[in-house]
Amino acid sequence: MAKTDYLKEVEKVIDTAPAKWVSKDVAFLKKYIGTQYNMKGLSIPGVRLISKTGFSFSKLKPEEQIEIWNEVWQKSSLHEALTLAILFWEKNLDDLDINKSWNCLKGWTGKIDNWAHSDGLSGLYSDLLETKPSLILPQLKKWNRSKNPWERRQSLVSLIHYHRKRGKVLPYNTLIPFVENLLDDKDYFVQKGVGWALREISNVYHKQTFSFLKKHHAQITGIAFAAAAEKLSISEKEELKTLRKLSKKK
Repeated sequence: MAKTDYLKEVEKVIDTAPAKWVSKDVAFLKKYIGTQYNMKGLSIPGVRLISKTGFSFSKLKPEEQIEIWNEVWQKSSLHEALTLAILFWEKNLDDLDINKSWNCLKGWTGKIDNWAHSDGLSGLYSDLLETKPSLILPQLKKWNRSKNPWERRQSLVSLIHYHRKRGKVLPYNTLIPFVENLLDDKDYFVQKGVGWALREISNVYHKQTFSFLKKHHAQITGIAFAAAAEKLSISEKEELKTLRKLSKKK
């Protein structure tokens, strides 16, 4: 069967999913996620159940499915189909050759137009970064200065996609320049990424990150600050808020 036929199969399964899995307000869901892709409106549990149930090609070895899911990602304009492609990697990433995985996945950022897919890929990139930083880090550095805001966001969120999931992380002095370079970025979702990165780096390197937050208290945007301060103590938050208020009066 041709890869295009597999793509049609994936989209047909989504289109014929039980009505009980479909949101009653697809327009709201689409706006919430922020995507311009077509959307059936399936719940995440519904999409995950489809992924678990599988397709006619699901009995193929994972390495034989890479091209199929790459075709789905690159050719589909259906939000849930792209989500299923990410779920394939979530299930199989640890069992696949890292070089083959990265050669495929690094080409997926250009298709991103929403935070849900962005965060899904960030989780995969973060796993790969932990396994082989020498392979992944150079690309993150390129994305950090990309004209594409979703690539800039990837360069931040992929550094530590939830510290509790990481067995090891890069040194503080390797991580923080990614954040510092984008403190003044004008894109909303990049600023959310700045906040995410600062929060997660702080969870690992708290003392150094808090010093960074104090040093750049006036430069950090409100969008980034909200996420960066999320796990700080009450006294630390108040100290930073006081500094930010004083800087605004000058």
